[in-house]
Amino acid sequence: MKRPLSKKKTAAERLTDDLLVEILSRVPAKSLFRFKCVSKHWLSLSDDRHHHGTGHHRRKLPQTLAGFFCTNTYEYDIPKSSLRFASASGSRCPLIYPYLAFLPNHLRVDVLDCCNGLLLCRWSDIGDEFRYIVCNPATKQWTMLPDDPSQAGEVGTARLGFDPAVSSHFYVFLLLKNLEFNIKISGVDVYSSETGRWIHKEKGWTETIAFFVYRAAPVFLNGCLHFHAFGNKSYMCLCVVDTKGETWTTLGIPDNLYFGFIQQSQGCLHYACFQKEDGVVVRLVVYVLKDWQQRMGIEA
Repeated sequence: MKRPLSKKKTAAERLTDDLLVEILSRVPAKSLFRFKCVSKHWLSLSDDRHHHGTGHHRRKLPQTLAGFFCTNTYEYDIPKSSLRFASASGSRCPLIYPYLAFLPNHLRVDVLDCCNGLLLCRWSDIGDEFRYIVCNPATKQWTMLPDDPSQAGEVGTARLGFDPAVSSHFYVFLLLKNLEFNIKISGVDVYSSETGRWIHKEKGWTETIAFFVYRAAPVFLNGCLHFHAFGNKSYMCLCVVDTKGETWTTLGIPDNLYFGFIQQSQGCLHYACFQKEDGVVVRLVVYVLKDWQQRMGIEA
């Protein structure tokens, strides 16, 4: 009696899911979409609608951008009335309405910051009382933070940190301002949704740091908040503080291109700025944090 011929597995079929995801996470977005057609299993690894329990794999892959919130105001604290949601698909009907009507007394809510799909809001009570709220406008889930016990009498600038690829927990940074010199940072309070508590740390930078509120939005990366600031030694710089208030670092601006923007890509902090010649923009230069000398130039 002849034995049935065993079907040999291809090289791709012998790869584990973890190894496949590591490979797929490194290919361009167009190639990733093509690879979805290879098999139903490959589709399940890269598509939210078919993940069947492999969501931890999906988080490692490039995420589809549904849209973004924007405003036409120059104020740093964004009035809710000026908030707009722009759909990445170009649809006139927004996927998410910016009115935040699911929040209690939403007419008294102002958006302060956003990070990876979550919004940090300030809910104003009667008089000068207010509370912080973090919400997900896509799922309409929200949580009101407890009062910060160390904030009594102090003024702070609140920023949000959230990285769903690492953890489902978020952090709220409250950069405390010196009462005598309003823009100078005296310390930081950090709220963790994991512990449900605030912690307080005094400033750990070796120089005087002033928060530059009208600069580009901060970036939360590798458990640290990165933001633009002024230093009494380094003039304009990038400041870094972690979620435990233990890491305090300042980074110089590359090539003295002070009026740039920070953002993250592929796990690294990037600094982008327009270069001018004779007052005319000639190129966009992008620097990578791991090596400020490494840069990519795009001619205008």
